[in-house]
Amino acid sequence: MAMHKFVPPTGPGDVLADRRRLWILGASRLAFTIAVAIATHTVFPLLRWMQHRRIRSGDVIWLEDMPGPPQSQRFDHLAFVPADITPNPGPVRKRARFMKVEYPAAAYPFAFRQPPISGNAINGLGEERPRRPDHVFFGDSYKRAWGKLDWYFQVMEPTAIHRLIVRMFWQDRARVGPVAPTVTTLGTPEEASAHIKALATRIGAGLVGITRLRPEFCYHDSNPDFTYAIAIGVPMDREEMLHTPSERSNQQIMRTYLDVNRVAIRLAHAIRALGYPAQASTNLAPGSSTEVLHVPIAIAAGLGQLGKHGSMITPEFGSNVRLATVLTDLPLAVDQPRDIGVDDLCAHCRICETNCPPHALFPEKQLVRGQRRWYVNFDKCAPYFAETRGCGICIEVCPWSTPGKGQELMRTLLERREGAGGAART
Repeated sequence: MAMHKFVPPTGPGDVLADRRRLWILGASRLAFTIAVAIATHTVFPLLRWMQHRRIRSGDVIWLEDMPGPPQSQRFDHLAFVPADITPNPGPVRKRARFMKVEYPAAAYPFAFRQPPISGNAINGLGEERPRRPDHVFFGDSYKRAWGKLDWYFQVMEPTAIHRLIVRMFWQDRARVGPVAPTVTTLGTPEEASAHIKALATRIGAGLVGITRLRPEFCYHDSNPDFTYAIAIGVPMDREEMLHTPSERSNQQIMRTYLDVNRVAIRLAHAIRALGYPAQASTNLAPGSSTEVLHVPIAIAAGLGQLGKHGSMITPEFGSNVRLATVLTDLPLAVDQPRDIGVDDLCAHCRICETNCPPHALFPEKQLVRGQRRWYVNFDKCAPYFAETRGCGICIEVCPWSTPGKGQELMRTLLERREGAGGAART
């Protein structure tokens, strides 16, 4: 949903209007959070018990029978290609000995009677022309094409995860707010950027970068009216994530989302106090999670590069990081994308491929919305992700995610490339 952009008030009328909007926003978020909190301890446990009972009985869970609204998302601009959630064939070799749990088999108790449009078609796999992305999963509404699988995923999450999500929903009420009526200057854009990065680091960011907000960073139905995007990364606890996929690792993911959301919300508040519009674009909460795509923003802001597993790789933390974004009009000096040598390694490394139970990773870059890039087969990945309540195998087995190894890899790969003539492998 579109969020009202708060701007500096020009008179008492604007102040009163902003207060009214905030009161309505706070009241609606309070009501929504209370409803979800009640469902966490009543409706969801009942639905979860019903689904587990069907699984124990050997019955197929037809996703179309899951409660929730019917699909209303339309794709008139796309040719209909039915989804195939059958895992790709091939043996899974657990090559990463440091992983703490066995990988569950890619076997699902659920199925579609009538498969929806392929998530790969929605994402633009094979398309030669650039376009802005469509929503496919983790949206505001379960009316989307893959909403029934999303609903199954949410229902089957344990209560401990739902409690963290409730905290996230309530936390997100503060992602927007009134802007101070007077402007406090921070000097040149370069000085302002240095100030903002230092502030973000003090309040908990592990990574910070700045880029201009471009249309391709936003979903096709989202048009945030801001000039700059501040990318924020917070690392996850590596030891906890070595237990993926499990409830233990899933709780770590949710806690890190809470942390990175908190940093973004506090940073946006600080910028508004300077007299500039700013809002936090966070994760999972309604509205906030359907505005922008954090990964391309973070890559453009110089935090890292896209890896074969479809996630951003950073030299500091590998892919063991969660992202949020602050949108603002504060004049800032932007960062440039960084080449840290990811393509040189991903072109021949197959660790994430061979560790993926549904074999959802392509060995080569694919054409996606007019650009060749690393891409994960959505139809193969999403069902396993839903069944394991949040898989993160590929990002943890990645060599870049080994603590202390990223910087060394970057130096080695770039030196090797320079010695070979300077061309990156693709």
